[in-house]
Amino acid sequence: MTEIVKRLLHPHKIERYLQGVADVEAPWSVAGGTSRDLWIESGPDGIALDATNCDDVLIEYELWDGEPPASNWDESRSGSIYLTSGTICAISSYSGESDHYEEFDLGRRDHEWQFRVHRKLLSHENFTADIIRFTLFKLQFWSPAEAVPSSPEAGSGHPQ
Repeated sequence: MTEIVKRLLHPHKIERYLQGVADVEAPWSVAGGTSRDLWIESGPDGIALDATNCDDVLIEYELWDGEPPASNWDESRSGSIYLTSGTICAISSYSGESDHYEEFDLGRRDHEWQFRVHRKLLSHENFTADIIRFTLFKLQFWSPAEAVPSSPEAGSGHPQ
């Protein structure tokens, strides 16, 4: 069974204009944002995220010792990403000014990571009116070399 090695719940909300999460040595990797109809896109050193016109965002990072169990968030996407420094941070941008938020160190440079991103859009139907249009993101990372198959089929090379 896999376990969380470490986690970070960003201590401050990100107010508007989230670009995504990028390697600290390549903040430009999320500068283009996402394509029109996608809420997530990844490439070397960055995961561009779309908060879908929400005013505020909270991000939680998790490092796992293998593939984490499935979660029942509204939306989830998985993939792999190469990170140069292995340290990431959220980036927001408005009118040419960029803000870089608290860093999360995955502990390994020049490495290909597996990731899963969960997104949940909150509104007044879920909580009080003071957090209308709030987006939560959970980013989970694990090294494919250290992943422990959760079932015999998990290591078979067949999609699940």
